[in-house]
Amino acid sequence: MGKKKVILTILGLLVFAIVVPIVLNLWTEKPQTHIITLEAKKYGYSPSRIKVNKGDTIIFKPTSLDVTHGFLLDGYDLEFTIKQEGITFLKYSWEEDDGSVKIDWDKVDEIELLADRAGKFTFRCIHICGNLHPFMTGELIVLPNHQYFLAVSLSLWVLISLLLWFRYVPQKTLKNRPRIDLLKVFPWLDRLVKMRGFHFFVLLPNVIIFYLFIISSLWGSPVGNRNIAIIFVWILWWFALKAFFVPLGARLWCMICPLPAPAEWLSRRTLIGVRFLEKPFKRLHHKYLGLQWDWPKKMQNMWLQNIIFMIMISFGIILITRPVATASLFLLILGATLILALFFRRRVFCQFLCPVGGFLGNYSMASVTEIRAVDYEVCRKHKEKSCLVGSADGWGCTWNQYIGTMERNNYCGFCMECLKSCPKDNIGIFVQPFGSDKKMKGYDEMFNIIIMLVVAIAFSVTMLGPWSFIKDAANVTESGQVLNFIVYVAVLWTAALVIVPWIFIKFSGLSNRISGDQVETREIALQSSYALIPVGIFAWIAFSLPSVLVNYNYILSVLSDPLGLGWDIFGTANMAFQPFYPQWIPAIQGGLLLTGLYFGIDRGFKALEPVISDRVARAKAMIPPAVFAWVAVNVLLKLYMS
Repeated sequence: MGKKKVILTILGLLVFAIVVPIVLNLWTEKPQTHIITLEAKKYGYSPSRIKVNKGDTIIFKPTSLDVTHGFLLDGYDLEFTIKQEGITFLKYSWEEDDGSVKIDWDKVDEIELLADRAGKFTFRCIHICGNLHPFMTGELIVLPNHQYFLAVSLSLWVLISLLLWFRYVPQKTLKNRPRIDLLKVFPWLDRLVKMRGFHFFVLLPNVIIFYLFIISSLWGSPVGNRNIAIIFVWILWWFALKAFFVPLGARLWCMICPLPAPAEWLSRRTLIGVRFLEKPFKRLHHKYLGLQWDWPKKMQNMWLQNIIFMIMISFGIILITRPVATASLFLLILGATLILALFFRRRVFCQFLCPVGGFLGNYSMASVTEIRAVDYEVCRKHKEKSCLVGSADGWGCTWNQYIGTMERNNYCGFCMECLKSCPKDNIGIFVQPFGSDKKMKGYDEMFNIIIMLVVAIAFSVTMLGPWSFIKDAANVTESGQVLNFIVYVAVLWTAALVIVPWIFIKFSGLSNRISGDQVETREIALQSSYALIPVGIFAWIAFSLPSVLVNYNYILSVLSDPLGLGWDIFGTANMAFQPFYPQWIPAIQGGLLLTGLYFGIDRGFKALEPVISDRVARAKAMIPPAVFAWVAVNVLLKLYMS
């Protein structure tokens, strides 16, 4: 097929992908009445999923099996409070003649609802009932769920259309596009980042906030949604990290991360200045405090980060709901960085041990920002290599990266020291197309990418799903279900480290066969795993989105009462819980996942170019990893939209 025929075919498939869900939406059933005995207990409802047809009537008969719970249904004007023995208070409102809105509550035995809007709607507890209160949810599915069917249909269209495009239309290489050096476009930025105290002064506010968070975690409210550390770290920061820092700024967070800062200051024995040695010591023009060992070469990979991340994630639901657990994690990392600084040079914890740093490194390969040499020939001719070993103006790279050969964002911590130490002014901050760094180097990186995708799915099931028995298993410190917790962790670890990687490698073997056995399966597995980076980034954004849109008012509340001691500094401490258009969340999540699927398949195809030069063979090789990414996206679409 020629390019014109391919475009017409893709457009025809798009029309088909849109029309099919519309036709399904026309299918109607005779309205029925459903009587639902709704039982609420920590931390879920029974039934947890209610499925009806559009036009059906639902009659709720609620009761609580333990403490008082709330019920707020997204997309419907329905809110009530559930007490024991079937005592329920229904909220209603009216408008006075002067335009003011009044609210009151009626004691009722049952509540009637007409399901006149199709789609998936979450109902959630709005009465603080314990540690996992923000995750106490259920789901109302009103059929036909056209949004979900449309998302699935479009995901199939993205898959088929891209594979057709790869097969018949020549592709451009991303790196051939002109680079934009921000330091040349904005001279003030060049002067700013080269100031000796720049790093310290952008880092200092974060250090102060960090220690305030530790104080809040240890001595503030033990209730997670009343503690500023929990709200800001696990809701605001976690979302910002995935949605803004990584896609736009690569490892920019590493530059302002407060955890390794005290150890680095101690190791350097200065906050701002440079301790320069004319004669190099162990290849560097700086002498650090301590033994100054180099990290063992056999351990210069991501395997330890992968294991530490899995350990942290195993207790994830405890970390994000218990302030003292969050404080303990911070203090543990702080202690580890200080101890390691006495033995090793550079940021070895950040580079090889930090559980967050692992996925930051891989995901930063997709970032639109990079720090690179302006002219690599200048670097080649410059014998001193000041950016690596240091100079009188800047420290040697704390991540042990040489800018003259660096081609990926993975281990660049954006500390900007190389810009200060380079005497040739040959380093810039460039804007590049999303997903430009595409070379995967080892199974440790591939496993990290797969682990992150599996954990995104697992967290979506555990925290966003309606299944209270899974929450109880993960919440072992409160539920006491040790055996169920062991099973939960075993399933998580087995899926992330054995089953899903094994399936992906098998898919890679199939890619090798259908493309003509041109290269080793290992190389195809490594390079095609890049497709899961954009998928993973957008999956994590979709996962984090409800926490921000639903719980944003908690952010405003804890700003007024950061320690949960009854303060009201800004007048927002008692702000009413009111999610921000929660009925839009499934559609936005679906759009994010489809975007991730597009970039994943497209960039995965480009990542295979160095190992399979023939375009047709490469298009064939891309089919299995593209299908793998499509399945992962559809698992998440099922969780979020159906």
